[in-house]
Amino acid sequence: MAATKFCEKNFIYFAVFTVNLITFAAGGCWSWTSPVLPKLRSTDPNVNPLSEPTTTFEESWIAGIMNLGAIAGPFAAGVMSEKFGKKIALLVLASPIVFSHVLSIFATNIHFFLAARLLIGIGAGAVFSIVPGYLGEIAEDTNRGLLGSMMGVFNCLGILLMYLIGPFVSLRVFGFINLLAPITFFVLFGVLTPASPYDLIKQGKTYEAELSLAKLRGKCSSDVQKELAQIIDSIQCFSDSTVGLKLLKNKAFVKAMIICLALMALQQLSGIGAVLGYMQNIFESTGSSIPSEYLSILIGSIQLISNVCSAQLVEKAGRKILLIISNIFSAIALISLGAYFYMLSSSMDVSCMNWLPIVSLITFIITFNLGLANLPWVILSELFPANIKPLSSTVATFFCFGLSFVVNICFPIITETLGMPGTFWIFAGILFVGFTFSIIIIPETKGKSSLEIQHMLSETKK
Repeated sequence: MAATKFCEKNFIYFAVFTVNLITFAAGGCWSWTSPVLPKLRSTDPNVNPLSEPTTTFEESWIAGIMNLGAIAGPFAAGVMSEKFGKKIALLVLASPIVFSHVLSIFATNIHFFLAARLLIGIGAGAVFSIVPGYLGEIAEDTNRGLLGSMMGVFNCLGILLMYLIGPFVSLRVFGFINLLAPITFFVLFGVLTPASPYDLIKQGKTYEAELSLAKLRGKCSSDVQKELAQIIDSIQCFSDSTVGLKLLKNKAFVKAMIICLALMALQQLSGIGAVLGYMQNIFESTGSSIPSEYLSILIGSIQLISNVCSAQLVEKAGRKILLIISNIFSAIALISLGAYFYMLSSSMDVSCMNWLPIVSLITFIITFNLGLANLPWVILSELFPANIKPLSSTVATFFCFGLSFVVNICFPIITETLGMPGTFWIFAGILFVGFTFSIIIIPETKGKSSLEIQHMLSETKK
């Protein structure tokens, strides 16, 4: 009996686990190329399923086409979430991830892999658009930050799995392993996890919303009436001012959108892609002989641990302070990294400073993952009322992945023009802007209800 009550009371954590199984599967798409591309350029037919090794041009498309899919995914997510609710939308739009891995298992030419990467990009874009909103709507005010941060933890777990398993198994076995998480998601989330009570209220299904809320809270229906009434009030309160062009006159919406887009821009312009892409060179410059596959595992582990720490701290320290710390210390780490490579390119003796790039790199990865990696998605799930979460998530996720695509295209041009030191310093300057923005503009949403957050955003400071 006690065990049953414990399970019922903690059902929400099971719900968070099941929905984040697809985050785990989507997260792996970011690092999938790391173990796969070396196999595709192999001349050994037992390793490479293609008739000939891939060219540099083909590899760039395998790596880049996923971003195009990720840009398209949020639009489908927004339309389906609005029409059918987040649960149905997620179940439908997660299916491209399954099809992607099936294609990679049976791929015999480059077009199979290109199609697979495009499909998984669409699925990942949809997942990152829908999951934050779903987590924000099933959570309580006191644990919303913690539960929302779990998305970042599972994302990093997916990234790390690619590094841990990919280099050591065949592409076909790798594909079958990658199918396990999404298939488990469809079973557990599809059958056992309820829809968002907010979505059910919007669809006029008040009784089903009551049952969903009772199941998520591990309480009787009579014990969730107060929270159910608050959900109904929050939806009705903003329904009239959140339609069409009226949104642009809604101060809370405009301010929330500016904050979310700014955070997404800071995330993508922080230099994380540059640092991870240049990671092997950084280690080689110190004389390190760590094999690249083990280096990837090391960095992936640091990212995971940092995200777990962020999840633990977000309800204690708050969102604002973590973003401030993340911006300032990430900027300092990039300045140090740029200084080292400036001295190296100037033929200065840096033999006594070989520790500096390693310390700077690890510091950057830790501090980035404490705040900027995770909290933009948490805040996205908090700042908007349920009526417009599909729209706001679509816009913010499209902007995020679109900017990521642009940064990936422009990064080689910038580094060729300014060199690595100048590039790192530009990223550091952007993070200093983010530091100031976090202090002045970012509101603290810890422990606040949806109504309280909307009223806070609507206030005019005198």
